[in-house]
Amino acid sequence: MIKHILFDCDGVLIDTEIVAAEVVTNWLNSENVTIDIEEFIREYTGKTFSDIINILKDKGSLNADLDLSLVVPELDRMIRDNQRPIDGVWNMLDSLITPRSVVSNSAKDYVELALEKLEITHHFEGRIYSAEMVAKGKPDPAVYLLALEKLSLTKDEVLVVEDSVAGVVASKAAGLKTIGYLGGSHVRKGHGSQLLMAGVDALVNDHAALTHHLSEY
Repeated sequence: MIKHILFDCDGVLIDTEIVAAEVVTNWLNSENVTIDIEEFIREYTGKTFSDIINILKDKGSLNADLDLSLVVPELDRMIRDNQRPIDGVWNMLDSLITPRSVVSNSAKDYVELALEKLEITHHFEGRIYSAEMVAKGKPDPAVYLLALEKLSLTKDEVLVVEDSVAGVVASKAAGLKTIGYLGGSHVRKGHGSQLLMAGVDALVNDHAALTHHLSEY
């Protein structure tokens, strides 16, 4: 029996994955990294900014001395200023009677501000689990395992809603049933197939379809 729903934030509740792609791609271009929005979406959606920068450092594409403590907060600020809801999110959340939490690769204060701006904070009652609370973010399962521990729930009692390959890899590695959400504006043709390959249990195209699917639990 499903007793709790764990929602990813960016790309599921707020439509900022495309904003993140635009902001980070522009910044990388300014650092002489040759990458476009389509490549960024394909390769990096769902990963933390710290992980993305470290991957590019390891590849030699970014200066190894680049200070994450300066760069990441500025990227977060630019994206935060452009947060917007995904269509249908209010109706979907209002329809639920099952308790829910947010499990995100974004910083906790970023998620809190997003929920406040969307006026949906009350739906989660402070239950926000961020990658900054664990050693590694998604695709590592640590943040999902933390949520299970804090909520005192078993794997069979939880349902996850994720939009990214990294998120699905994380949730499935934690042993959790996962719905793949395809309603974000960053989603491209073939993304559903990628989520299926990552192990997602079902796919939904928008919040109306997600509402119907969740009503079955």
